[in-house]
Amino acid sequence: MPARPPGRRLGRWLRRRRPPQQGPVGVRRSLRLLRWRLTVLYTVVAACGLVALATLAVNTDTHLRETRLDNAMETRARTAVALLYFTDSGIQLQDIAQDEVGTGSPQLAVLLGTPPVRSVFASSAPALPVRASHLHGVAAEAVDAGTIVRAEGRDDHGDPTRLLAAPLYDNEGDAAGAVVVVGDPTEGRDEHEKLVAALILGCVTLVTLAALAGHALSGRSMRPAVDALERQEAFLADAAHDLRTPVATLRTLAEAALADPGQRSDLLPRAVVLSARMGDIIDDLLTRARLNAGVQHLNKELLRLDQLVESVVDQLADPVGGPGARDRITFTAEECTVRADAHLVTRAVANLIENALRHGHEPGVPAEVDVVVRRPGRVTVSDRGPGVDPAVASALFGRFQSNGGSIGLGLSITLWAADLHGGTLTAAPRPGGGAVFDFSLPA
Repeated sequence: MPARPPGRRLGRWLRRRRPPQQGPVGVRRSLRLLRWRLTVLYTVVAACGLVALATLAVNTDTHLRETRLDNAMETRARTAVALLYFTDSGIQLQDIAQDEVGTGSPQLAVLLGTPPVRSVFASSAPALPVRASHLHGVAAEAVDAGTIVRAEGRDDHGDPTRLLAAPLYDNEGDAAGAVVVVGDPTEGRDEHEKLVAALILGCVTLVTLAALAGHALSGRSMRPAVDALERQEAFLADAAHDLRTPVATLRTLAEAALADPGQRSDLLPRAVVLSARMGDIIDDLLTRARLNAGVQHLNKELLRLDQLVESVVDQLADPVGGPGARDRITFTAEECTVRADAHLVTRAVANLIENALRHGHEPGVPAEVDVVVRRPGRVTVSDRGPGVDPAVASALFGRFQSNGGSIGLGLSITLWAADLHGGTLTAAPRPGGGAVFDFSLPA
């Protein structure tokens, strides 16, 4: 069996490796999936930032509560030490008993001895029942260290407490005992829990708003891609619809010429005309696509609208366009000048006249088309066909729509050209039967 050429094997390998081409539906699905992914990413980033800030706020509030409690305990201990003094009869407690430091919270106790073994004073209404062994232990540490000592403890119910002991000295400067302050670390917990609840609620609300905003922003950021996809679909549909009839006709002419060589002299000119028409259609579609995409801009210039329309009428009335075409078009014009894109205006006017020639007459009856140019920049095309219903006149300018069937893109392109120039396109019944299409441009 002969070996396959290397080029063929490489081609088959590339075809296997080539990713599948996505159609418009697949691209739209991919865009929707990308939008949701961007929304999720935006939400996750916002949630992480909010959680970090909330955690920082909770930790800061906890630290501030602990700092406030430590400062209050130390201030209370130092004040008590300053109010206590010794005489020959022993320690004097009347000043501390009369001062506010002897009441309220944090609770306070005065222990004497080295190590402290007995309590000689305790603030009224103690909030936390702390074991004496705990108090004596931290007091002994303060006496031994000669400075303020802090420690963690438990009350009789097993709840956590904070202990602070300051050494107490007699008149000779010898250690005589210690002042112990008992603090409640749960003080202010209700406010702390309210803060946590508010932060949780705020984070949930902000994350929800961030998700909604992210979804909206992702949709807006992807709008250009969606618009480009819609323009691509519209371009493909326009090209397929506008080229279907000329291509079919050209194929028919070619097959007829192949079947009967004697008709080639008659069929070839028509094939050339169709080819030129197809080229014009492709140029128009590409121009429209570039203008919609913003790649190309209107080439506005001063032009004689009456002369431009007259040239269009002459082209459509040429015998190549069909026998008797000249007799079906009546042209009347006033001299007028406008600033517009000559190519687009030519296509728009040609579409109006071609539409009147094709659809503006009863079956079997030659078309009668009147083309009138008036100041300041108005082109009116009238026919003697079945007319238009005023209720559905605006629908005639949609792509591929008419009151009598599909008419392609002619009127929609004409309306598009009018909009680009700031003009208008209207359709109305003609008195006596028929339709009137009015294409106007600003002077």
